Amino acid sequence: MRIPKEILTALLLLLIPLSGCISEPVVEEETFHGTKWMGTEYAPLFTLESMNENLWSLEEQRGKTVILAFTYTRCYNTCPVISASLNMVHESLNASEKDNVTLVSVTIDPWHDSPSHLRNWTTDRGYDWPHLTGHPDAILPVLETYGVDPIDFEDDSEEGYGFSHTQPTYIIDAEGRPRVVWSDAEIPVDLFLQDLRIVLNL
Repeated sequence: MRIPKEILTALLLLLIPLSGCISEPVVEEETFHGTKWMGTEYAPLFTLESMNENLWSLEEQRGKTVILAFTYTRCYNTCPVISASLNMVHESLNASEKDNVTLVSVTIDPWHDSPSHLRNWTTDRGYDWPHLTGHPDAILPVLETYGVDPIDFEDDSEEGYGFSHTQPTYIIDAEGRPRVVWSDAEIPVDLFLQDLRIVLNL
């Protein structure tokens, strides 16, 4: 049976508006508790010396999610809080997550924090993740690149100086892209873990 031409035309006219109703699936944008990173697409690369006197390269961490913090051992207020919080974060990860996460701290005081000093300091506190140092000419560009702004001041310590500094902690994904940054010393472990797990599953 042949369908009259007029009926076919009417059916086609009905189908045309429907085609405009078919849209691409909506992909929900990730929501972080920290601040979503809006800077460079990829984390600036660097290579520094660990407390075990081995070279540690950010580029070699590709394939793992990296937690990058900035502290120094003579800091007696904010830095211990950051380190303790990150230690709790690391201890809260399951075995599979630990295999896919690298935690690393970079000193902002390379004049004092030698590899041997960092080694003793981390051993005393039970921190087993890499703590990095190096010549000031290697450290200072890294601090500047990552928005760490140490301001030195005179104090009554044996060294005669201390630092006031910003304290960003970054979560960098397995492809080397910064995803989120926490800017406060007090890091809520549960919320940071949620951000970390979002990045792990991207």
